[in-house]
Amino acid sequence: MNSEPYYKRKIILALFLSGLSGFIDILGLFSIGGMFLSFMSGNSTRFAFYLADGHFRQALPYLLIISGFVFGAFLGDQLKSHFPKYKLISILIVETALILTSYTMLHFTFSDEWTHLPLTIAMGLQNAIQIEVGDKIIGRTFFSGVLHSLGASLSQLLQKKASWKSPALDLLIWIVAVSGAFLAGILQPNIPTKTLLGAVSIILLLLILFIIILRSAEKRNFITLR
Repeated sequence: MNSEPYYKRKIILALFLSGLSGFIDILGLFSIGGMFLSFMSGNSTRFAFYLADGHFRQALPYLLIISGFVFGAFLGDQLKSHFPKYKLISILIVETALILTSYTMLHFTFSDEWTHLPLTIAMGLQNAIQIEVGDKIIGRTFFSGVLHSLGASLSQLLQKKASWKSPALDLLIWIVAVSGAFLAGILQPNIPTKTLLGAVSIILLLLILFIIILRSAEKRNFITLR
C-alpha cells in the first residue's frame, strides 16, 4: 500500500474531508432541529417516521435535505465527467462556493432548511472525491460505510488476508470524522454558524490554492481520483 503514488497525500486529504463532513454535520444538527447535513441514513429514517406518524409538514424538510444531497452527488459526477483533468480542483471549488452561499444566506432571513441546503449539496458533492488507497475508496461522508469497512478489515486481518494498516486506516478516518463533529459541537454554542462557515471557506480556499501551486510545480495532478 505504501508504494502507491501520493500515498501520504491521499491519506491526509481523506482525513481532512472526513473531519470536514463531521464538522458540517453537527452544524445542521444544532442549527435546524436535529437534521443532518451529510448523514442521510438518519434523515431518511426520520422522514419515514414523520410520514408514518402523519406529520407530513415535518417530513418535508427532510425530503428537501435528502434531495439536496442527491443533487450534490449528481453534480459531483457531472464535474468529474466534464473536467476529467481537474476533478479534485473543480469539486473543491464548487464545494467552497456552496459553503460561501450558505454563509451569505445567513445574512438574510431565509428559513433554516433553505439556508443549510447548499451545505448538504456540498456534502453530496464531496462524495464524488473518491480516493483509492489499496482496495479502499476513502474520503466519503458515509460513517456507516467506514465502520463496515473497519469490521471487514478486521476480519481480513484475522484471516491474514490484509495487513494491520487496513483496519487502522478505517479507524483513523472514523476518529477524525467524530473529532470534526466534536469540534463543531464545542464551538457552535459559542461561535455563530456564519463565522464557522467563513473559517471553513477560508481553509478550503487555501487548500485549493495549495493544490494549484503544487500541480503547477510538479506539472501533474495533485492526486488522481477514481
